[in-house]
Amino acid sequence: MTEITTWKQGMDYTFKTRHSWKHGGGRTTTRINCNHFTDFAGEDYPLVEITRKFLKSYQQDCEDREIPGSTINRMTAPVTTALSHLYDEEEIEFAPPKVKLYKESQGRPWYFLKEEVDELCSITNERLSELIRFASCTGGRMSELLSVKAKDVDLDKNCLYFGGRPGFNTKNGDWRVVPIATPIRKILEKRVIGTHRDCCIFGDEWIDGGQVLRRFKIATKQMGKEPHYVFHSLRHSFATWNVEAGTPLRVLMDLGGWKKYETVLRYAKSTDSARDAALASVFS
Repeated sequence: MTEITTWKQGMDYTFKTRHSWKHGGGRTTTRINCNHFTDFAGEDYPLVEITRKFLKSYQQDCEDREIPGSTINRMTAPVTTALSHLYDEEEIEFAPPKVKLYKESQGRPWYFLKEEVDELCSITNERLSELIRFASCTGGRMSELLSVKAKDVDLDKNCLYFGGRPGFNTKNGDWRVVPIATPIRKILEKRVIGTHRDCCIFGDEWIDGGQVLRRFKIATKQMGKEPHYVFHSLRHSFATWNVEAGTPLRVLMDLGGWKKYETVLRYAKSTDSARDAALASVFS
């Protein structure tokens, strides 16, 4: 018998052996919600590392994408259900984590310090380090990063576009412009100049986002970071650094593509140094 150690193995086992998942009318919905978690963690994510903190980071990812709280609960439930089933079946030895139903997150988004991003870039290969730097300097979501094409980068105007560009809107018309930060200027010049305009400047190097997640996890583990520090934490880092630098929240909403003011406010209260700098500027 194959030992069940990864999320995909545990998910597949649960669909085969749990009656409500195997025969229930909600099987299709459960599969969809399981796939959402797979997109976030990756198929090979170790079951033992699906801790309460890691599930909280998953909830924060959902919140960051402005998914309603009730939906976040439905997306999280299959994960804890699968773990509980595996525990009851004695397929895993650790007790499943307990996660509170989502109301309104008061937790702090996990983010990397700039020095930690530098370290990540130094211990990874060139293609991953450049993607890490690109993510931390743009705040792009994984799907956005891997979809950026050469024609979405305007080196003359020193900006790039996520989800579309002037004169070409996406289906929902939801696109945004982000200035090209100094640390990624040379990276983009190398990847865009001489490249066919319809080529994805990063996405063509990866099989899918899951491959990125697996490589990124290896790097963070090498650094000694906890499992709940995931690739999406680079987006949190971008937001937090902007808050610390004094970027107006309205501007940050535009840069990150957030639609709700409350979402951005989570980053405003996530750093102590921003408060210290504010008082220092008033009373120094």
